[in-house]
Amino acid sequence: MAVEIVMPKFGLTMQEGTLQQWFKAEGERVEAGEKLFEVETEKVLCEVEAPVAGILVRCLYPADATIPVATVVAVIAEAGDDPAEVAARYAAPVAPQAVSGARPSPVPPAPAAPDGRGAERVPATPAARKRASLSSAS
Repeated sequence: MAVEIVMPKFGLTMQEGTLQQWFKAEGERVEAGEKLFEVETEKVLCEVEAPVAGILVRCLYPADATIPVATVVAVIAEAGDDPAEVAARYAAPVAPQAVSGARPSPVPPAPAAPDGRGAERVPATPAARKRASLSSAS
């Protein structure tokens, strides 16, 4: 089964990374743990390793592309997969200009409070809600 390689998230605030360079080309054999590509973020420059052995059938983004976290950037065909069939399932590489402007979709605003006051709900954990209800009851 083909394995999708995604843009990793190296920190809590990381939203995107810039793919600096590929260490392997499409059609090359890769081993598990071998360097696949290099990512630059605001704070760090990291090498991403292949999670499985197989053939790198698709590099979906060119070097210097800025890619949102958790986006598929490459596909590896494992033993038993037909590399041509796996490659055909994935689109051609994306131009870096189209990728640079891409942002994850924003979270929709919280719905109005059900009590009819029209105030927005504030997200809170169950423990925080309990503590708030105890302090307002006093």
